[in-house]
Amino acid sequence: MTDTSSLEGAGAKTSTLEAACEPWSFTQSGPLRTGDFIRQARERGMALDPSLLRELYRHGVLVPFAQVRDHRASPPVDLVAPQFAAHNTFLRELLQAARLGRLVDPAMAAYQPRLRFDERHHADRPGWWNGLLYSRYQLLLLPEIDRYLGRAIFRGKLGLPVARLPAADQYLTQLAQRYRTIAGVLTALEARYLPNLDPEWTRISRVDERDLGRWVQYRKNFDPIDFSARFAYTADQARSDAELLLVRADRIDPIASGPLRQLVRRLPPDGRKHLQGPALVAMDYRVAAEILLRFCEDLAERGVGSPVPAAATFGMSWHPLRDRLSCRDQTLDQDLMDLGLSPHPRVVLAVEGQTEEVHVPLVWKALGYPDAPELVRVLRLGGVDRDLEKVAALAAAPLIRARLAGHDAWQLAKPPTRLLVAVDPEGRHFETDQKIAKTRAKLLAEIQSVLKAQGVDRPNREELDELIEIKTWSQRCYEFSHFEDAELVDAILAVGRGRNGCNRAQLLQAIVATRAAGKDIKEVWSQWTPKPSKVELALALWPRLEAKIEACTVDEAIPLPEIVEVVQGAYALAQQWRYLSFVLSEEPRDAFAGEPSSDS
Repeated sequence: MTDTSSLEGAGAKTSTLEAACEPWSFTQSGPLRTGDFIRQARERGMALDPSLLRELYRHGVLVPFAQVRDHRASPPVDLVAPQFAAHNTFLRELLQAARLGRLVDPAMAAYQPRLRFDERHHADRPGWWNGLLYSRYQLLLLPEIDRYLGRAIFRGKLGLPVARLPAADQYLTQLAQRYRTIAGVLTALEARYLPNLDPEWTRISRVDERDLGRWVQYRKNFDPIDFSARFAYTADQARSDAELLLVRADRIDPIASGPLRQLVRRLPPDGRKHLQGPALVAMDYRVAAEILLRFCEDLAERGVGSPVPAAATFGMSWHPLRDRLSCRDQTLDQDLMDLGLSPHPRVVLAVEGQTEEVHVPLVWKALGYPDAPELVRVLRLGGVDRDLEKVAALAAAPLIRARLAGHDAWQLAKPPTRLLVAVDPEGRHFETDQKIAKTRAKLLAEIQSVLKAQGVDRPNREELDELIEIKTWSQRCYEFSHFEDAELVDAILAVGRGRNGCNRAQLLQAIVATRAAGKDIKEVWSQWTPKPSKVELALALWPRLEAKIEACTVDEAIPLPEIVEVVQGAYALAQQWRYLSFVLSEEPRDAFAGEPSSDS
């Protein structure tokens, strides 16, 4: 085969039959009939019809990849014993035609003036087709010939418009031949590299599960040096072609460079079906380039050709290799964070009991906030005496990606999260200001320990302080802080369980006494059997809380319920942090006096 590393001398034609008959060719992307090729071109924003395809063939610009004929027209190909189940009808036709000598490369054969590019119509015999097959990688040429296609003149013939194109100049002919060579190589290499193009997973398609082991063996036995020799396709040529495709991808991609383009480049094969037009073409170019670059890397590992430079080699300057699919300057979380789309919550709101757990989502909805768990996530502690260190480590400790070169700071792998604790002022953690301060110091010390394990010895304490916030209700428990005695009586009576024989007056007296004694409302029913359900009680209290929220929106002089202030604060902070990028600064050495003390 002819080396077409430059356009000069690229006019020599290269047969595609060797690529078509390579083991596993067309198993990942089946051969395309003319109608299939036209439809896929349309998905990429290119308008083709059979008459245009015929003109492109006539001028040698875009020639079908292979042609299945009715009679012997070439030497039979002694194919390797089938290593897979060919489920594609036209792949079976192709392989059978190759064995019988009925497969030809139309670019190497004499021009056929009567060759048809249309689909079968009523006058044709049953089962007829034109025998023409394309490779999906021939679609790569279409954007390059867009202007040439624009020169087509359509004339009516038998009621149908028929395209006529002028002869192609030498530059276009050589460019077309280069792309034909690229398409042939890619068709032959696709099964080796496409299934694991994303290093994080392997996806082999169009093959039965029983064939997966055969593919693994094929991949293991694949010899890139032998392939390079048989196809006369060098590592330098592969890299040159890959960089050409990446340059084209950058120019045609409608998605500006940055985290959004990074996200699109991460799309798995099933996700790429949602792309259309230039965005799909840009993805085609990048997929093709990545296959060629993986081939280069395989050759380099065996001492053939130069290693493909890493993206970091080029610094901040743009280079085609920085736009390859496997070039990921940031983690997925960082790309999402830069776009404000990270699924990690900006605030974890930890509440103590079931009543608060029921009310917080209802308050959120009443305030008109969107259903966005990536902003605020609610966590029920189940009691004020639970140790929160591990909660803080999981929810609020920053995840470090790397130290920023030349800066006293670390790059974060995910957005920071504030742990906002809203609890009753009781127990060994929250009963007094001193206990709250001690608890907060313990949480910060735990976060600092997590950072130390990631190599961060001196995190900025002011920045860490922002990660923990503790609020306590104004009275002994949530219910007493938000509802009057009569409202609590009504709700308990509405629940309809418990009461222990108390009438309304007795129940009111018990609630008043419990509030006055500075005890939790649970003291009211501590001796009851059965006890009221806290969830049912929360739902019974909600209409009163909802009415208070509505009253505050009408009259700003009415103070907000404390739970509303907490939810509003969580939402405001989450929105403030949503679209920001963060780093964790380093504490100056002379200002760092050791780890936070839990006794402070």
